[in-house]
Amino acid sequence: MSAKRPHTPASKLPKLKGRVPDQLYRCGGCGRHLYSTERRCAFCGVDLAKVEKQQAKARAQAEAALATLAKLFG
Repeated sequence: MSAKRPHTPASKLPKLKGRVPDQLYRCGGCGRHLYSTERRCAFCGVDLAKVEKQQAKARAQAEAALATLAKLFG
C-alpha cells in the first residue's frame, strides 16, 4: 500500500519565474483538456483536426439558422 502525498494548496507552491505553462485545448470528442501540440486525443483517440472541421461546419449552420430567425422575427 502506497502512502498518500499530502495536498499542497496552490498558494504554497513555489513560483517559477520565466516559465509560461503550455496552452491547453478541449477535445471536441470527450471534452478533456489536451496540449495544443496533440493531433489525436490521448483519452478518446479522436482526430482533433477532423472534429474541429465538423464543429466549424455545425457552427456555420447554427449561425445561418440564427440569421434566418432574426429576419423572420426581426
